[in-house]
Amino acid sequence: MKRKLVLIMAAVILASNSTACKNSENTLSTDNDKSRSTQSSISKSVSESTESDTQSKTEVQSEINEYDGTFNEDVFDKIVSNVVIGDKTFSFPCSLEDLGEGFSYQNETMIVDEESELRSCVLLYEGESLATVTMHCAVDDKDYSDNKIGSIGFTFLNDDLPKGISLSVGSIEINDYKEKVIQYFGEPIEKVNMNNKKIEYKYEISDTKHLEFVINSEGLIKRISFTYF
Repeated sequence: MKRKLVLIMAAVILASNSTACKNSENTLSTDNDKSRSTQSSISKSVSESTESDTQSKTEVQSEINEYDGTFNEDVFDKIVSNVVIGDKTFSFPCSLEDLGEGFSYQNETMIVDEESELRSCVLLYEGESLATVTMHCAVDDKDYSDNKIGSIGFTFLNDDLPKGISLSVGSIEINDYKEKVIQYFGEPIEKVNMNNKKIEYKYEISDTKHLEFVINSEGLIKRISFTYF
């Protein structure tokens, strides 16, 4: 199951990249204009956040920073219950409906495995790729917005996150250094050499509960993913 899940998510990433390439020539100028406009709106929204919201978010971050260099099931549950996207904190597994306004699925990247009833696709935020997600979903299920996302992977090869939003998983952020991961969770159960001089750090509770970080040659985190089925 774990291997099949990885293959399905990899196929979705490839499909997403292909779609982006096909549309880039016609939409680059428009997307840039939209991006600048949306970033301006988000910046304005963030600046108008209340002190109580800021205090609440700080308290949550303070709680999840209390790692002691070990990784176990309690730590894993704590990590996946504190996924911060923008100014909201989410607990996984959750559904598209739970994520709320601004989030959608990129249907053209949808891949369904009939045998395992796993459905994977790209998760969009304000029309831009944010993550690759997988959920259990019957083949004939036409409305999967309420299906729980059991696996999610955030991948950003460049420095900028979509629309400039903040993102953290268990207080680990894209472009943090690998030393932070070791400090929080200890040495991974496995380190896998990948293409382009990247290394994947694997932390695993079971086949259905695992956490991965992809580190580039400069020691920066470029992918954070976890599975909770």
